[in-house]
Amino acid sequence: MLQRFGLYEFFANLIPGLAFMSALGWLAQFFGYGRIPPISGSISDASVLVAWAYIVGLLIQGVAQNVVERAILAATGGFPSWRWLIDDGEGFTPEHRERLKNAIKEYFGEPVEPRISKDSDRKGALQVLRQRYQEVFYQCFNLVEQKKLSDRPLAFNAHYGLFRALLTFTLMLLLAFGSALAFKWGQVQKNQATGLFEGILALLVAAAIVSYFSMKKRAEDFARSVYDLFYTFYRQEVMTKTR
Repeated sequence: MLQRFGLYEFFANLIPGLAFMSALGWLAQFFGYGRIPPISGSISDASVLVAWAYIVGLLIQGVAQNVVERAILAATGGFPSWRWLIDDGEGFTPEHRERLKNAIKEYFGEPVEPRISKDSDRKGALQVLRQRYQEVFYQCFNLVEQKKLSDRPLAFNAHYGLFRALLTFTLMLLLAFGSALAFKWGQVQKNQATGLFEGILALLVAAAIVSYFSMKKRAEDFARSVYDLFYTFYRQEVMTKTR
């Protein structure tokens, strides 16, 4: 398992890095600059290219996690793993949410609901709920991992990271090509490439939209798979004890 995800992590960083450097290299050559990075086709240059692509991919992942993801979570209210436990929240029906909370409380022997001070405002109460519900989710996730119930959560989480990187990749290219079109408008017109750049920007916008909704869906799939696996395991344990 570790070897598989180690290989996945390598390619998840390498491929976006190669693609990003290739796009910037094409953009640089279009405006008459040298190839980025300059390579001659030798094995040593190819090795350097792979190293640089991996580094660029790591940087894209860093921007994806620390900038793009935080901005999205701030706009959407946070991960579904804790939002779905809030009363009247989306994702679960009220009946299933109540059954799930009771199962978590009974299995772990801890209250699911946190203590909220009467003096707390709505923002402070939501912060307390977020912290507690996130703790509850990680308890369920750790149980799923320890019992080796399924690889689905890890697969969904890996896909989530991939689409998060793709979203960041497309946003960075949008910035690069949009800036080139804005500041090099005269040269683009001279080369009769206005339609080409507009087409590229339209494709990048479409790719960003698809990446965002795919990222959102995989985050929901990850949370649902963890809760479903925990609840199924809990029900099996209860049925075993009652026999």
